[in-house]
Amino acid sequence: MPAPAITKKALAESMKELMNEMSFEKISVGHICEKCGMARKSFYYHFKDKYDLVNWIFYTEYISVLQSKNYSDIHELFQDTCSYFFENRSFYINAFNVEGQNSFTEFFSETLQAIAYDYTQDRIGDHEFRDFFCSFFTNAFRESIVQWLKSGAVIPPERFASLLAQAFSGIPPKSSGS
Repeated sequence: MPAPAITKKALAESMKELMNEMSFEKISVGHICEKCGMARKSFYYHFKDKYDLVNWIFYTEYISVLQSKNYSDIHELFQDTCSYFFENRSFYINAFNVEGQNSFTEFFSETLQAIAYDYTQDRIGDHEFRDFFCSFFTNAFRESIVQWLKSGAVIPPERFASLLAQAFSGIPPKSSGS
């Protein structure tokens, strides 16, 4: 593995560890570098700021893996997504608390919007309200994940993924036993 990848991974691991210990706002570039024994210069060679590092972590750990898979249905995508966020819940609860420009929430929303746009292309093509549907599903999915994590992720990831898939394909009809 080339040295830049090793450096980026070391910085990412430091950030993840620190975000399990303290809030994002309290973490400085100095903390990140000290944790992994690197100079600030190394950090700024690879990342603009700590927001950029958090987004890089998400991109390399989740999006790049997602892009390498060929999902046959939305449930499988939701399953992988819920499992990933569940396994990394402390980090992402902290990341979702950051608001404003360059925040993880903004980056996550932009990423989801692109996924929703691709997904709807296969289903509805260039429907006149495609942008509305993409925006709606992006916001609903993001907020569902955030609330699930912040409430302690008490619903197991597999079940939560199933509920999301049901919601996106239509709420199931009332059963006769209800």
